[in-house]
Amino acid sequence: MYLHSRLKQAAAAVFVASILALSAASAVLAEGQRHAPTSYLPQARQMYRAKRYAEASRLYGLAIQNEGAGAGGYLYMAHCEYMLGHLSQALHYYQFITQNYRALPEAKSAALYVAQLEPIARKQTRMLAHVSLSGMGAQGTTLLDRFEIVRPTAGHPEVSTTTIDSVKEFVRSLPPQIQSLLQTNGIKFCITPTLIDKDPALGYQEGRGYDGYTYKRCPGMFKGNTVIICERLVDEASNDVEAPLPVSSIANTFHHEIGHALDSCLGNFSASEDYRHPYYLDVARIPADGAGSVSYYTQKSLAGQQESCAEITANVLGHGGVNASALRAYFPQSMLAIRKKLNIE
Repeated sequence: MYLHSRLKQAAAAVFVASILALSAASAVLAEGQRHAPTSYLPQARQMYRAKRYAEASRLYGLAIQNEGAGAGGYLYMAHCEYMLGHLSQALHYYQFITQNYRALPEAKSAALYVAQLEPIARKQTRMLAHVSLSGMGAQGTTLLDRFEIVRPTAGHPEVSTTTIDSVKEFVRSLPPQIQSLLQTNGIKFCITPTLIDKDPALGYQEGRGYDGYTYKRCPGMFKGNTVIICERLVDEASNDVEAPLPVSSIANTFHHEIGHALDSCLGNFSASEDYRHPYYLDVARIPADGAGSVSYYTQKSLAGQQESCAEITANVLGHGGVNASALRAYFPQSMLAIRKKLNIE
């Protein structure tokens, strides 16, 4: 009887210990789940603390688009670009905060950076008046001297001479005042077989406005001070490199990215009130049955302003893409603002 009682006590102790152990494990698991960086924002903060600013900037951008990170997200994305030395892009985001989140503390912080960076941007713009095309040649650094041709990764084809010659001709065909502005601000050009030949990490990053797809199918971008043009795209599923894009498609991409470059040269015009006001007037008047055709240019937050400004600039330069007629119909005030800023009739 005594032995039986002792066995019962031992069994009860084991049972209680098991329950406590399970409870402790559950608590640890729950704690880990609470703090695991399962969303973009905590990952962005982690990268920022680690001073991995390029990755942090990308994650803050995704947090803004997908999780409503708002003013705080924009502020730290601006800080990332500032730390990377991308001052024009940083100014773009700081200005956006001061104009769209005026009542929040982030706007006061952003205003300090705007006060510091705007004089630099104005100085760059004023330099345009002192630069001539003949002067550029004398300096030996014409736009055509600023080309990088990316060597392909294993198994990818090299960029063809046809594409190289075509892109260089696009540069020559730009209006003189546009060439001057690009020259003054140190804009460079890069032609690559695919975007992931230029930067393999982009093959794993979701593209802005790409609805879940990566940059494998991105035909070009403006990054830092460089217009990047791709000759081919990569299939998302098979990773196969596709046939070269038509020259007409490459032309449209080139002029869209030139639009981004000019936006940067002009102190991030797309974030200024001179563009923001007519842009939102245009967006408010887009009919419901036409909204789908221009949805890429009406993305929430700053993305819509940037992409619309770039594509409308391409139209102003005479190279609109498949949505050219819709942009002319739905963004007349925005187009007028860009023509005025670029002094193009």
